[in-house]
Amino acid sequence: MTELPPHGEVKLSGADFEKLANLSTREMFPEYDAAAMALCFNLIRLANRITTDLEVRVHRPEGLSFSAFRLLFAIRAVGAGHPNELARLSSVSTASMSSLLNTLEKYGLVSREADTADKRKTLVRLTPLGEARVTELTRKNSLRESDWADGLTSTEASILSELLRKLLQHHPPRSQDRRLESE
Repeated sequence: MTELPPHGEVKLSGADFEKLANLSTREMFPEYDAAAMALCFNLIRLANRITTDLEVRVHRPEGLSFSAFRLLFAIRAVGAGHPNELARLSSVSTASMSSLLNTLEKYGLVSREADTADKRKTLVRLTPLGEARVTELTRKNSLRESDWADGLTSTEASILSELLRKLLQHHPPRSQDRRLESE
C-alpha cells in the first residue's frame, strides 16, 4: 500500500498526489486505464479548484453562492423558466432548488408566478434588481475566468474548449454500467 509522508512533514504537490493516486489505483486494479484516470482525475481537480476560487473570490464577497449565481445566470440566458429546467441548466440539484429560490426571492432577485399555460406550474423570472445583480456578477465572474484562462494561449484555450465540449456530449453506453455492477 502507498504511504503518505508523516503528518505535517511534507505538503504533497498536485503532481505528487497524481503519482500516488496512479500507484494506488494500479495496486487495486492493475488493468486500469492510466490515460482515462489522468484525464478525469485532473478535470475533477481543476473543476473543483475553479469552482472554489469563483465562490471565494467573486460570489461570496457579493453575498451569494456560486450556485445562486449559476441559477441567476441561467434565468438571464434563457428567460423565465420552470424550476426543474432551471435546476438542470444551472447544475443545481432539484433538492436545493426550493431553498435557493426562497433565498433569491427574499433578496428581491427573482419572482415566482403561476404559469399561464399550466396553472399547476411555476415560472421563475429575474426582477429588475436580479437583472442588475447578475449583470455585475457576470462581469466579475468573466474577469476571474480570464485570469484562469491566462495559463493557456488563445489557441490552446480554443482546442481545450472543443475537447471538453466533445466529452460533455459523450455518454458512455449503459452496457458499461452493467459491467460495473457485475464485477
